[in-house]
Amino acid sequence: MTVTQTPATRLRSIADDLPQLAQYLRLEGWKLACLLGERRPGAAVGSTVELLTGHNPYYEYRLEEGRYQSVSVGEHELIVDTADAGISRTLLAYGVHEYRSTTAYERELERLASDVDGPVRILEVGANIGYFCLVAAGVLGDRVRIYAIEPIPSNADLLERNLDRNGYGAQADVERLAFGAAKQSIEMELSTHSNQHRVCDSPTSDGGGEADRETISVEQTTGNRYLETRNVDSDAVHVVRFDVEGYEREVLDGLSNVLEAPGPTVVYLELHPLELAVDAQSEIVDRFEDNGFEVVSAVWTDAAAGVVDERRWHGLECDVDEFDDLRRAMSENDHSIELIVRKE
Repeated sequence: MTVTQTPATRLRSIADDLPQLAQYLRLEGWKLACLLGERRPGAAVGSTVELLTGHNPYYEYRLEEGRYQSVSVGEHELIVDTADAGISRTLLAYGVHEYRSTTAYERELERLASDVDGPVRILEVGANIGYFCLVAAGVLGDRVRIYAIEPIPSNADLLERNLDRNGYGAQADVERLAFGAAKQSIEMELSTHSNQHRVCDSPTSDGGGEADRETISVEQTTGNRYLETRNVDSDAVHVVRFDVEGYEREVLDGLSNVLEAPGPTVVYLELHPLELAVDAQSEIVDRFEDNGFEVVSAVWTDAAAGVVDERRWHGLECDVDEFDDLRRAMSENDHSIELIVRKE
C-alpha cells in the first residue's frame, strides 16, 4: 500500500537534518509573508492548513466554483482550468507562481523598458495559458510585443482567451507549434500538469511501456526559422522565456541567432539537471557564457527544501553569482533551477 506523505510527515522525515529543517521552516515563513503581503488571506490560511494536513481548504473551496475560473495576475485576470493539476492549481491555491524568479524577471523587464526604444519583443516558448505573458504585460503595458509559442491545443485555447480577455490580442501572435533544433514533426507526452507536457524521448511503440502514455503529434520549427519567416530581426528580440522539461539544449540550438545578437537580451528558462545529461548541462552553460551573458538570478524550486509537489511556488536562492557557481550547483543538486541571464 502506498502511503501519501503530507508536508507534516515530510517535516518529520527531515527533522534529523538540521540545516535542511531550518531551510524548510524559513521557506514556509517567507511563503506565508508573501501571501499576506499580496493580500491573499484565504490563500495564506489555506497554505497553513495544507502545511499541517496536506489538504488546502481554500483550494478545495475554489474548486466548487466551476471548471474555468479567473485569478488575479497583478492588474490582469487569468482564466485557469481546475482540471489542471499544474500551474492552474498553484494559481488557484496561492495566486502566484515561481515567486522569486518572477520578481527578478519583472526587474529585468523594467530595465529593458528604460534601455529599449519602442516595443519590447518577447519570445514566449511554451507560453502555456499565458501567465508569464500577463506578467510581462503588467510591466510593459502597451509597449509589449509577444510571440507566444504553444503546441498543446488546450493550453493554446486558454492562452488566446487570456490574451484577448486582457486586451493584448493585437500585441501578441500565438503559434501552435514547438521549438527545437530542427523543422520536423515530433511526439509530445501529455501530463496531468499543463506546464509539464514534454517531448517524447523515443517513439511510443518501443515496447517499454511507452505505448500507455497519451501523446500527440505536433509540428516543430527552430526559433531562427520562425523569426526569419515573420521578418523579425533576431537583434530585435529582447526576451526569451521557456520551460521545456529537459529539452533546453534543443531549443537553444535553434535560437542561436538571438543568443549571438548584441543585446540587450534577457533569457529566463528552467533547467532540469535530472533530465539533462552532463554534456547537455555543460553545453547550455557554455553557450550563455560564450555569448556574453551574465547570471541575474538562479533559484531552486521548493523541492530543494523537501516541499511536496503541490506546494512548490516560491523558490530558494541558489547562491549563484557566476557561471562557475551555476555549474557547481547543477553538479551538486539535481533539483530544477529557474535561471535568468542577461546580455547588456
